[in-house]
Amino acid sequence: MFRLAHFSDIHYTLPPFSLGVRALMSKRVLGISSYYVTGRGRHFAATPTRIPALLEDADAQNVDHVLCTGDLTSIAAEPELSGCADAFGDRLRQPARYTVIPGNHDRYVTSAVKERLFERRFSEVCGGGVFPFEKRVGPVRFVVIDVCRPTGMSSAGKVGDTQLAALRHLLAKERTAHGEVTILVLHYGLLRAGGVRDSRSHGIEDDLALIALVDSEEAHVDFVMHGHIHRHYSVTTKRRRIFCAGSATDLHLRCGYNVYAIDPGARSVDVERRAWNGSAYVTDKSERFFF
Repeated sequence: MFRLAHFSDIHYTLPPFSLGVRALMSKRVLGISSYYVTGRGRHFAATPTRIPALLEDADAQNVDHVLCTGDLTSIAAEPELSGCADAFGDRLRQPARYTVIPGNHDRYVTSAVKERLFERRFSEVCGGGVFPFEKRVGPVRFVVIDVCRPTGMSSAGKVGDTQLAALRHLLAKERTAHGEVTILVLHYGLLRAGGVRDSRSHGIEDDLALIALVDSEEAHVDFVMHGHIHRHYSVTTKRRRIFCAGSATDLHLRCGYNVYAIDPGARSVDVERRAWNGSAYVTDKSERFFF
């Protein structure tokens, strides 16, 4: 039995005017509006104190690995990234125990990408910041891609032909050891909860190519795990089970995270949802799936 904690979209959020003048330029101006006008400040209130509680709870679940599928920040500002990294602490030097990938909010503006603000702090638990990459932990093989990019007014991601070709190689069946469980990890979702494609401005630009690869006979994929969409759910493509962890910290929802108990022999996974009750994360519900 392999136990995995999976959380996403924690959005370490600080009041915009505390971030300095440089942080409030370009697309980040939209972040100011979102914080004050559309309620992001309320949704992610007190994340600097709630994220450590999340990490401690995940550690307490007797898991073999902890996976974070992106959007650690709100507008990829230096103080957000450094504050979130401080919350993780020594966990960021334990790649066998933790995997953390960026989300579109961590690639919010071109300058954050050019300056490698995310990689400077999280690269050790993120394959050195080179995508795609694979990581083996016990009976599980994580295959990780990054489809996030700065996009101006849009929030759309893109896999790209080069990364898609590399992913096809990584998912080839001959690369999979006997009894090994392969999990494709990314920030964006392949499908929304109803089984439909995400919108053009919020989803993956070349999603159909990625779904076709995931569903192909030549690819070995047991699960897909992602975030980006703040409500948690499970859905399937034609052949693969997808788990969206939702947001672990969005107070507008019943936020929380997933703990998976994966049994490679029985080809089953028990999913426990742990939800924030206002002061701690507690067991919400459990489901069993077969693969």
